[in-house]
Amino acid sequence: MRSLTSTTGKQVAFVASMSALGNVLALVTLSIPTPIGQIALDLSHVGTLVVALTCGPVLGGMTGALVGIAPFYRFGVAGGFGPLLGLLIIPGKSLTGISAGYLGKRLRPGSATLLGYVPEALFTYAYFEWMAPAFLAPAVGQYIVALVFPVLAKAWSEMTVIAIVMELISKQRVLDRLRPYVD
Repeated sequence: MRSLTSTTGKQVAFVASMSALGNVLALVTLSIPTPIGQIALDLSHVGTLVVALTCGPVLGGMTGALVGIAPFYRFGVAGGFGPLLGLLIIPGKSLTGISAGYLGKRLRPGSATLLGYVPEALFTYAYFEWMAPAFLAPAVGQYIVALVFPVLAKAWSEMTVIAIVMELISKQRVLDRLRPYVD
């Protein structure tokens, strides 16, 4: 993979298309009603992981940040976190692209997907446990703290499904067939 300073037009197009895929998947899955409004299914990381496992951590991190746009809108702008605090969703999501991009060079896609989510999971825990309560009204902060474990359980379930998808597309050599088009 080339350095960030020599990113090609193909790589930009690939990141843009996978970011669009991730945001479409997020919009579709986030619109599924759930019993708790601040917990919603989100499969946006499919796009992040395709790029991270194909192109590495830099482009994976960029894609992760871009697929964070729909969740930022849903949980930040239109949700309980507000636009300023909600902005932290974007760098949190980029952590998965960065770490999975590094791990994808050494591990199977499913393992890289699951272990690549660990930094974002830790960030999510800190976000719900300390950051959000510090900036929200006390009653809202207590509500948010109570959501941390259901949110993380839901997220690990999503990442398990995405890890299976990454393994399946890897077995079909999809990621290998994409490499020549983006390098």
